[in-house]
Amino acid sequence: MAGAAADNSGSSITHDAERKVWTLSNDTVEWQVFGDPGTQVAGLVQVRAGASPGWAIASGVDGVLTIEGRLRQIGSFKDGFMVGRVSPMRVTNGVQLDLTMQVTDVPIIVTRHYALYDDSPVLELWTTVQSSDPRPHTLSDLNVFTVSVPTGTAHWLNGLQGENADVPRDTAFTMQARTLNDGESLQIGSTRRSSEQQLPWITVANDSSTFFAGVMWSGAWTLTATRAAGKVSLNAGLPKMQTTVMSGTPVESPHGFIGATPGGTSDVSRAMERFTTNGLRAGHVLKPLVTYNTWFAYGVDINEDAMRGEMDRAAALGVELFVVDAGWYTGAGRDNSTDFESGLGTWDADPLRFPNGLRALSDYAHGLGMRFGIWVEPERLDRSTMDGTSLNERWLATSGGAYQSAHTAQICLASSVAREYLFGRLTALIDAVQPDYLKWDSNFWINCDRGGHGHSPSEGNFAHTRGLYDLLARLRGKYPSLLIENVSGGGNRLDLGMLRYTDVAWMDDRTAPSALVRHNLEGLSSALPPAYLLSFLTEHEGESLHQAADLALYVRSRMQGVLGLCIRTGEYSQSDLANIAGQVATYKSLRDALATGSATLLTAQAAVTNGPAWDALQVSGADGQSLVIGAFQAGTGTKITVAPDALDPSATYDLRSLDAGSLGAFTGADLMAVGIDPSTSTDSAAHFFILTRRETAESVHRRR
Repeated sequence: MAGAAADNSGSSITHDAERKVWTLSNDTVEWQVFGDPGTQVAGLVQVRAGASPGWAIASGVDGVLTIEGRLRQIGSFKDGFMVGRVSPMRVTNGVQLDLTMQVTDVPIIVTRHYALYDDSPVLELWTTVQSSDPRPHTLSDLNVFTVSVPTGTAHWLNGLQGENADVPRDTAFTMQARTLNDGESLQIGSTRRSSEQQLPWITVANDSSTFFAGVMWSGAWTLTATRAAGKVSLNAGLPKMQTTVMSGTPVESPHGFIGATPGGTSDVSRAMERFTTNGLRAGHVLKPLVTYNTWFAYGVDINEDAMRGEMDRAAALGVELFVVDAGWYTGAGRDNSTDFESGLGTWDADPLRFPNGLRALSDYAHGLGMRFGIWVEPERLDRSTMDGTSLNERWLATSGGAYQSAHTAQICLASSVAREYLFGRLTALIDAVQPDYLKWDSNFWINCDRGGHGHSPSEGNFAHTRGLYDLLARLRGKYPSLLIENVSGGGNRLDLGMLRYTDVAWMDDRTAPSALVRHNLEGLSSALPPAYLLSFLTEHEGESLHQAADLALYVRSRMQGVLGLCIRTGEYSQSDLANIAGQVATYKSLRDALATGSATLLTAQAAVTNGPAWDALQVSGADGQSLVIGAFQAGTGTKITVAPDALDPSATYDLRSLDAGSLGAFTGADLMAVGIDPSTSTDSAAHFFILTRRETAESVHRRR
């Protein structure tokens, strides 16, 4: 094998000219891509993770493209692809390989991209299509990848599954599993926003390997798993749609990812966390902040005096970020205390309720040592606010000729002019208010089929999502320190596409009871970093925070993600507030491990009804030095032994109970074999254990 063509802190690309194979590798994996100028095929062929012998996952073709109605295998000479250039390059925290191919019978150039980042076996892949012809050429049903993996049991996650409060909530973010028989298929996906029905993520696991894959996309998507001849074929991309490519207007497919490990769920979770941190976030570690939000406590009944008082008390509790949610703008609350749709699009703080504007509140929060955030819903407006503005009605999305809403409308982000208008509004707001945090919401969605927007009738979803990414990327570029929250009527857009541009995600508007919060966190943290997942401590029937029956249970159920508070603190006694402040301080003491943590569910998933007697989640720090186990008892009289996962058998760990203190020092082998008995640690139903690996000269050397 030839020397490195590109390398970067552990990631490298090497080229075997005789075999015409390029290898993207790091300390965890080797991905082999076949293809040089003149080869008959070009694309992925094999992956090897750890000490595995290697798995064949494609035959040099790992995707398809439909051009002018003809389905072609990308990289196949028989389908008109001729490799013209292979480009290895360095990228932030990793390496990238581009295969550029001419399509011989149409004036189109296709580039297949592969990126590998440090310390993770996950490969990112996507396609760019360009044309040298001023005439349009149609592209249909954009594909992300088509690969085959060893057969096993498929695992995936439900999405939000509806926003109606009457819908049984245990259906949201529930872990699913199915072993396919030969000839059977499984299809998951969305026709609107990414995680309305399922998350764009799947694993296929057996005794010797776990493969995991998905689509980094926030709109419509589809993923099919089909078993045949001892393999499971994974085919991911967009559902029925059509777009055009012509000179000067390249088309980029959604990005996808695929990973491989000889280990199980712990390895997958760690690989995903490293992929998101080193790759998607370019090394920027997530920053889970104790967050106060006004919505569940106040609705739109907010004003400057009330917010100042709440800020004083929130700061005393240890809150680090204070977010004024929907309702700060002129026109909000016209119909009732939760009417945030009225006034959408005015962009101006209501002078009657906020006579000194939002900048005064931002300054006040900063004076108390807190960051300040505000809520926006840029993709929608109250149509009555359009009078007297420069907003053009032709920018509004319609489906079947209608707005699909009585009073509001979605702005179609396919329009560069509309995006420029919104960017101007957002930057003016940010410059005036000086917030540290923007809560970006999306409570309404239609797939636009309106003419004149630069997209075909079937392309509105794709074009809007691309426009959304463009808008978020521009904000990131202009305000690199601005934190952005991803919320979409709850968790309707929980995916790696949004994670690339945002710092935290609100999981679900149903943020209580505590068992539901744990259910959501335990499911979602199998695919997303727990430090990205936000929920709120609120008043709830049966779990009152006034002289709380088990405050530790209520707060700790939210601690392994991002801890939020949403209460009217002025209604609580000093004793209640002191107890909450104590739990906030506990969260902060654990946060270093949680911020770069990856999660492993050690039991069955929690549920509000008919759930397990105990549920336990392990969050392990990226450095391998510390981990936190939360074990929660749903009933009485049942005991459990919780066995930590994926410890170093030969290492020594100090074991500490959050409530009972030190429990001694044990080897990793003993802890995994014997387990931990949580019932002895405290009277609360919430039991936290901290395991800290003892430093050795060898471990210090490895980390350096």
